[in-house]
Amino acid sequence: MIKREPITHLQTGFTLIEVLVTVFVLAFGLLGFAALQTEGMKNNRVAELRTEVTQATYNIGDRIRANIGGAVSGDYRANVSPAVGYDCEASFAGTAVANRCSSTEMANADLVLWYATLADVLPSGTGEITCNGAGGGCPRGSLYTIEVTWEESTRTGFATKTFSLDIQP
Repeated sequence: MIKREPITHLQTGFTLIEVLVTVFVLAFGLLGFAALQTEGMKNNRVAELRTEVTQATYNIGDRIRANIGGAVSGDYRANVSPAVGYDCEASFAGTAVANRCSSTEMANADLVLWYATLADVLPSGTGEITCNGAGGGCPRGSLYTIEVTWEESTRTGFATKTFSLDIQP
C-alpha cells in the first residue's frame, strides 16, 4: 500500500483583503499628509504677512525718528494726507543741493511710500499714525503710535488683525 502525504495548501501570496487594507491605509496616510501640507502652507502665508507688517511698521518708525523736524511738527500724523505719488528726492534729481527736501516734504514722501507698501503687500492693508501731542504738532517727548490693520485667512473666512507700535522720536 502506498502511503499518501496529506495535501496542504501553502499560502504563497497576498489575499485580496490584505491588498485592499494596505491600499486603504496608504491612501488614508497620504490624505493626512496632504492636509498637513496645506495647513503648513496657510501658516507660512500668515507668518509672511506678519513679517511684512512688522517690517513696514518698523520702517516708518525709523523714518519718523530720522526726520525729527517732521516728527516734531506733526507731519507724520494720520490726519495729514500725503500728496499721492509725491517723491521729493525724485523732483530734485540731478541737482547739487545738499538738503533736497524739507522735513514736511520728506514726511510726505515717507507716508506715500509707506501707504503704497501696505496696500501692495497686505490684503486690505491700511495704516494709521497718531501722536499724543497737544495742538497741531508733536513736541519732543510725544509718543507716536503706528497701527497697521490687515485681513488674514482663517478656517471660517477672514479675520481683521492689528499690529501696533509706540515710538518716541
